[in-house]
Amino acid sequence: MKLGGRWLLGRPRLGWITVPLTRAYRRLSLVAAGGRWVTQLPRSERRTLRWLTLDGLLASISDALLNTYQSLYLLALGATKAQIGALSSLANLAMPLAMIPGGRLAGTARRFKPLVIVPALGARLALLALAGVPFLTGQVRAAVILAITLVVSRAFLTHLFNPAWTTMLGGIVPVRWRGRYFSTRNIVMGLAGFLALLTVGQLMDRISIPAGYQLALALSALAGFGSLYAFSRLQEPALGLGGADSRNARPLLQVVRGNRRFLGYCGAALLWNMAVQIAGPFFIVYLVSETGASSSLVGAVSAAATLAALPGQRLFGLLTDRKGAQWVQRVTGFVIPLVPGIWGFIQQPWQAFPVQIISGFAWAGYNLASFSLLLDMTPDADRPRFVALYQAIVGLGMAAGAALGGWIAETFGYRPLFLASAGGRLSAAVVFSILVAGRKPKFPGRVSLHLGREWRRHLRKGE
Repeated sequence: MKLGGRWLLGRPRLGWITVPLTRAYRRLSLVAAGGRWVTQLPRSERRTLRWLTLDGLLASISDALLNTYQSLYLLALGATKAQIGALSSLANLAMPLAMIPGGRLAGTARRFKPLVIVPALGARLALLALAGVPFLTGQVRAAVILAITLVVSRAFLTHLFNPAWTTMLGGIVPVRWRGRYFSTRNIVMGLAGFLALLTVGQLMDRISIPAGYQLALALSALAGFGSLYAFSRLQEPALGLGGADSRNARPLLQVVRGNRRFLGYCGAALLWNMAVQIAGPFFIVYLVSETGASSSLVGAVSAAATLAALPGQRLFGLLTDRKGAQWVQRVTGFVIPLVPGIWGFIQQPWQAFPVQIISGFAWAGYNLASFSLLLDMTPDADRPRFVALYQAIVGLGMAAGAALGGWIAETFGYRPLFLASAGGRLSAAVVFSILVAGRKPKFPGRVSLHLGREWRRHLRKGE
């Protein structure tokens, strides 16, 4: 009766529901913005960081589905291994071609957001058209040619907005907190990609080929459109770049010539990405064609790498802030070559899981450190042009590596392909250690107990 009287005489007390929900929302909002440290920032900047995280979440779903099933989709359409290698080479060659106009546009622009949104919209439409290729033509040769054209066009449009996108992010995220913000954002992105791969992989086992791959690419395109909307909600910072100042700037080659460390970084990146692309397009193809893995198992293998990246993002985010991006990239650069070296000896699908766990953990640190180091090594006033030059060099290496990988796979098979990629990655790691780090790499035997306590403290605080 007492409880009933409360409901009859006044409003029910819902605090036991609303208070926990409010606290959960606030914590989730802090996580989406990058951690507890964002309370130091104005509300508008925190909102922008949350939209940027949502942009990354949806982009991660799109990229995870596309990267996992694009090569298998092309095989289902009738493409050969040599054509897949040639496609990867052409798509990577689109990078340096796109960097020339993309860098110029970003270098003279007062606003970067339109330079990202317009080509990104075209890239999403090309991906949607790629999913519909079987509806457009029934001939195998025509379908493969059309698919290759759409993939290359999408790659060109994606790379076209990269200088503007990178420069814009450099102005949004505070320098002091870049490691922690991007690690938190990458964790959210990894969880989203992990769940998407598991879900879509289960669906695809119940759908015929190539309809299942078409579904995966269509969902990838839809997630890409959502990512584009989230990006459009970002508040663009006043960077003070572009315009007359950029037009009167010194020639890029003259500026870069005096920056030997940046040139060394570009050279190491050229070798690294060339080695990565030698084997990159063929891991999933090998898993399906040589071990008989199903579509759901392929998704689970990719998801294992994504899941392993989550603790890696957190640990390497803290290490990036404490020891520097250069230290993290140097260490992970000597671990990653193990991955392709082991892949050539995989005989059963389940054997790919431990390899992918190592790969996902190490790549989490490498990608985080590589992006942070690129922002650190490029001057604010010339960042669009520096980024364009760096990406152009990387694209040349990726195009050469993909072409070489296609030839090795067609001529010698998969095992020499993976071993060549492992040797190339190890050589690039040595070059990076010498030219950029300027000293021999120091391998950490273990993370100190003090660092372990710091890591746990930050996890508890949500920083």
